[in-house]
Amino acid sequence: MSAGETDVLVVGAGPAGSAVAAHLARAGRRVMLVEAHHHPRPKACAEYASPRIVRELHRLGMTQVAWRADALPLEGMQLRLGSVELPIRYHDRRGARTAWGLERERFDSALAAHARSLGAELVEDARVVDLISDEGRVAGARTTSRAGEQRIHARWVIGADGARSTVARRLGVERPVVAPRRLGLVAHYSGTDALQDHGEMHVADGWYVGLAPLAGGRLNVGMALPLRSDDRRPAEERFAAAIAGIPAVARRLDGAQRIGPIRGVSPIGHRVSRAAGPGWMLVGDAAGFVDPFTGEGIYRALRSARAAAAALAEGDAGAEARYLAERRAAFAAKDALTWLVQGMLAAPPVMRHAVRRLAARPELALRLGSALGDCRPATDALSPAFLAAVLRP
Repeated sequence: MSAGETDVLVVGAGPAGSAVAAHLARAGRRVMLVEAHHHPRPKACAEYASPRIVRELHRLGMTQVAWRADALPLEGMQLRLGSVELPIRYHDRRGARTAWGLERERFDSALAAHARSLGAELVEDARVVDLISDEGRVAGARTTSRAGEQRIHARWVIGADGARSTVARRLGVERPVVAPRRLGLVAHYSGTDALQDHGEMHVADGWYVGLAPLAGGRLNVGMALPLRSDDRRPAEERFAAAIAGIPAVARRLDGAQRIGPIRGVSPIGHRVSRAAGPGWMLVGDAAGFVDPFTGEGIYRALRSARAAAAALAEGDAGAEARYLAERRAAFAAKDALTWLVQGMLAAPPVMRHAVRRLAARPELALRLGSALGDCRPATDALSPAFLAAVLRP
């Protein structure tokens, strides 16, 4: 078994892992970025990103040329529940902001290449199989690849390996997803040009189907379906039934062709008891998340990466505490808003009432959309006055 050494070992070269590796490499740290697959690799994702990713990518030093060519600007999302339509748009102090349709294979590849250009060592097709401990502190990891096994010693291990995080599992901090429990299915379509400047979210009773346009005339069709142990239908059958179950979606896809396989994740979401400890941190989905419904996962990945890098920039001592504090400041209110939306989805009569109220009050809808898109504080959509205006009879 060979051995290696680095300052920081980052596990997973998705948006969170590549971003934290880029931040740390720019700051002069020796960084090894280990990815289980090889870019470009497919990813089951809604591929809809909120406006704040632009600011985060700028902080990474990533030029627009590096990512905009494969990104489609979108005005926002049109939420449809029966005959009611609710526009979800994004405004901050400077006015309207743009969401993005991002093809993840290209976007993730561009981010990984950017981290490598800044000096991070990118090792692909290598899986972490276990962690190395030294006197109660994580001190590296053991990896396996075609070249064999390797022990990599590091001052810090950052788990950025997604919702099925090996790092979180090996640390013993992974927790079961009790609720909401949904099956996520995603596929790409071509041959439909009905959606070009916005996405659509079609809501049924307790489940939904999202349509996100991508560059090149493609369409991401993603859905979150009830996860039941007694439903043993194959993914193809569930996917087709969900499309047929919402006539507006079926009409959108009439004449379109599915390109590529249906990809899935079950259940959507990830829970951990803690996101940092002696010698380790979790970022992005690996640090836990609740289905965001309207697609803020990429921003959350980039923001948590920046928080981890900032915590380490002040030195190793106390870094985990600084990271946890920054995570609370960045995500606590947004998490509460996400749980509120999930609660409404679980109670269809409440959801229908709220959507009707918001559709009749554009100023409230804009406040909610801007909070969901991280363009204004989530607390603005959690105030008693706002909630009363949305939910009262």
